[in-house]
Amino acid sequence: MHKDNSDNMSSEIFFIGDLSFLVFQAADESFHWHGEYRGMKVVTVLPVDDNSKCLILLEIAQEKEQTFENFLCVKRDGNIVWKAELPQSHDTFVSFQKTAEGLIANTWSGYRIRLDPATGKIVERQFVK
Repeated sequence: MHKDNSDNMSSEIFFIGDLSFLVFQAADESFHWHGEYRGMKVVTVLPVDDNSKCLILLEIAQEKEQTFENFLCVKRDGNIVWKAELPQSHDTFVSFQKTAEGLIANTWSGYRIRLDPATGKIVERQFVK
């Protein structure tokens, strides 16, 4: 999951037209994207639910508040399905991945969280720092 511009070997799989945000899948199965989400830089993406939705991790910006809900699930119309629940205030997400355990995200403060992929709510959390 990393940023790149589209190339001849990639196919578009998720698109938010009003935002000019596109996600491509390369021949090696990696995901690439072009554009920002509502003016915010994207760190990583993962299309889900037969590419009808996309998980997006937004870049942590210095000017943002200490609590920044930067892990989102969005629909093709650009609307937010959910913002992932943080384990505490003054925190933000730094990474996520889908594993055999489920949807796992890590926070800046040191939590490893398993999230409900339908709601973004915390199912399980563990302090790992």
